[in-house]
Amino acid sequence: MATRVIIFLCTYAVAVLTQSVYFQPSGYYWREFSNGQIPSDAVAGGRDRAGNPTYIGQVYGLDLELLPATIIRGSPNATSTRHVSAIQTDKNIKILCSNEQHKFRWIPTTVGETYKLANCHLVNGGSEVNYFLHIGRVYYQSEVIIGKVNTDRPQAQGLAIPYNGLPVIFVSYQILAFDCQGL
Repeated sequence: MATRVIIFLCTYAVAVLTQSVYFQPSGYYWREFSNGQIPSDAVAGGRDRAGNPTYIGQVYGLDLELLPATIIRGSPNATSTRHVSAIQTDKNIKILCSNEQHKFRWIPTTVGETYKLANCHLVNGGSEVNYFLHIGRVYYQSEVIIGKVNTDRPQAQGLAIPYNGLPVIFVSYQILAFDCQGL
């Protein structure tokens, strides 16, 4: 049984790494994040209530999840949604970085309309229970909050953001694309 688990984990890791390398353009990358230090090439994705930029992160969740997250300057934590709750952690965090930030674009969309963005590279924000996640954001309660977009699973479509310990779901939101042509 233990051998099967190890083989499964190794196979999954190779598949994730291969997929990430294959689908990720060379213009952006994920760096380790710790101690609240924002790298100079970090990609801002939102704004807090005071108007300060927030940054796009990823956190490792339970069950082999890799979840899009919000990072706030000066805080060692990242906040995300996981199933029916919001999570906050100071471990296993990555931050989105790029030397070509001018190629990022936030595209307005709604549930069921992302197929219209087939000519765009939607930024892969991670995966949750066998589904790929993208990075989205929405203006809510005087903030621009980063969250996860699941376009594959019908019952979970839309943008989920963490707010007051719970996920809040939106059907209209912006989704992050890189080097999108023709829109």
